Amino acid sequence: MRLALRLLMLALSLVLALAACPKLPPVSGCTPSAWRCSPDGRPEVCSASQRWEPAGDRSCASVGAVCVAPTDGPAHCARAQSDAAADAPDASDGG
Repeated sequence: MRLALRLLMLALSLVLALAACPKLPPVSGCTPSAWRCSPDGRPEVCSASQRWEPAGDRSCASVGAVCVAPTDGPAHCARAQSDAAADAPDASDGG
């Protein structure tokens, strides 16, 4: 009876230990602090352990935006532009 109780306690301890472990994304070899947009449209940042980590809780599409990843700054959600708005001149292109 004691052996069965000890085995049960050991099994319960193992289950609890596995449940407490965080589920980390796989190591990708990315450059730490680099940014990108994930395939499902959410900003990601490369962690010090070279894993792509989400930079928010929701995808950009869930808030009516698109993910953008400029070369000189962090990836983020931005308001989607219509084709007409994209073609209109603005201050960024001298118009």
